[in-house]
Amino acid sequence: MFFIIWGWRGRQREVGAGEFYCPDCRDRRGYRLVAVARWFTLYWIPLFKTKELGQFVECTTCKSTFNERVLEMDPQEDARKFEAAFSVAAKRVMFKMALADGDLDPSEVDQIVKAFSNIAKREIDPADIEAEIEAARDDQRSISAYVAEVAPGLNDTGKEIILRSAISVAKADGVIDPSEIADLHELAKAIDLPKAYANGIFAEESIQQM
Repeated sequence: MFFIIWGWRGRQREVGAGEFYCPDCRDRRGYRLVAVARWFTLYWIPLFKTKELGQFVECTTCKSTFNERVLEMDPQEDARKFEAAFSVAAKRVMFKMALADGDLDPSEVDQIVKAFSNIAKREIDPADIEAEIEAARDDQRSISAYVAEVAPGLNDTGKEIILRSAISVAKADGVIDPSEIADLHELAKAIDLPKAYANGIFAEESIQQM
């Protein structure tokens, strides 16, 4: 009796390679992009491809495999973008806070420069100061309206830094008037900082609580 032995078999082939952020290694590693296809076999010999089954990414270090969407992940780059956006937001809030009473005191500018240096780990360029003052003046949004747009991307630590930076600017000229206190309270609400958290900051800074 003669039997024909046939069937299907999956075959893999490398179709790409490079570097990616491996979620298991938690660092950048090399990867292989592997395509998987189904082949028709006759007497266990693959003869022709019948279907493309998809692709996966394999880390060349830990050998873990992932959906190819993992190649779009880059936490380090995301962190850099976040820090840049956060620095811009903090700087704009401080300048708008300084202009809230209509005057820009030199002590407030000095405080902004100091606070920004602590946040961004770099100094503000003098030309940048002038440009930011004009941008803050031209921006007709209130502090709370402006910061509400960037708040969703901030964690509580980032929100606290922005609030404390605004407080430091409000205090810079030695007087915090009622309108500035109101602005600070609105700022805390706009960045969606928990009320108890915000009140703790206001208490530390000797500012009337919400």
